[in-house]
Amino acid sequence: MRKLLLYFGLALLTGNSAAGEESTFNWQLGVGFGIGHGRNLVPDFDSKLNGLPQVQIHFDFEYKNWFAETDSVRSGYVFGDPTLGYRLVKNDDYNIALIAANYHYGFGPTLSSNDGLRLTSLEGLNNRKHDLLPGLRYQQQLSENQRLAVQLSKDVIAHHGEIVSLFYGHRFEYNNWDLYLNTELSWHSAKLINYYYGVTAAESLPDRPAYQTGSGWRQHFGLVGVYPLHTKWVMELGSGINWYSRAHTQSPLTRDKPEWQSFVIFRYVYK
Repeated sequence: MRKLLLYFGLALLTGNSAAGEESTFNWQLGVGFGIGHGRNLVPDFDSKLNGLPQVQIHFDFEYKNWFAETDSVRSGYVFGDPTLGYRLVKNDDYNIALIAANYHYGFGPTLSSNDGLRLTSLEGLNNRKHDLLPGLRYQQQLSENQRLAVQLSKDVIAHHGEIVSLFYGHRFEYNNWDLYLNTELSWHSAKLINYYYGVTAAESLPDRPAYQTGSGWRQHFGLVGVYPLHTKWVMELGSGINWYSRAHTQSPLTRDKPEWQSFVIFRYVYK
């Protein structure tokens, strides 16, 4: 956490050199009600996540060079809080920003509901915590409806590993639908994979052998559609698939099949 504060302190100190600061506070608040279903990388997640009603509160804002955005679902992450960021450079073609977000949810046999998924089926496993990854992102606007992003992030509270990702998104319209076609290729460090999916000797059981590995990859493809139902109401439908490298799927905690998610959400947008 101290490193995260240091990064954003640096952003404040360099704020005078950031291009095009706007003093207007722009914001959007949305409350969504929906349901999702999928096949998770960790099979024990399925019973905890599938078919359960969900309530989502999204608050996006932009003030000067600070911003918060909540489009993590379009990058194929099962979990993910809003991304908080500070733009160091901003123009019509590209921007460079310091960002921070979490990408992995805590889980374990003795976690409280506030700390993650409590999975008694994983008895004997140490609890895994949420991660928090500050990092640097370069985002290029290829056209009005296309963007490319490269991101380097490092966790500061859980596994202390790294994620390097390359993202491409294309927005297009069909009748009244806004459609988002996205793909992302991510590299996960060995520290990240071993923290969430590794098994130490102390955690091993006859049917759960010890497991440690190196770095690995994750490939996402997804399609999200947004349809206006009313002035303030929208419907959001989405589906995506994630392929993981053998470093992920050979763990005794995971399955050797692609992960996929689908969802439908009805959202009320205040502004």
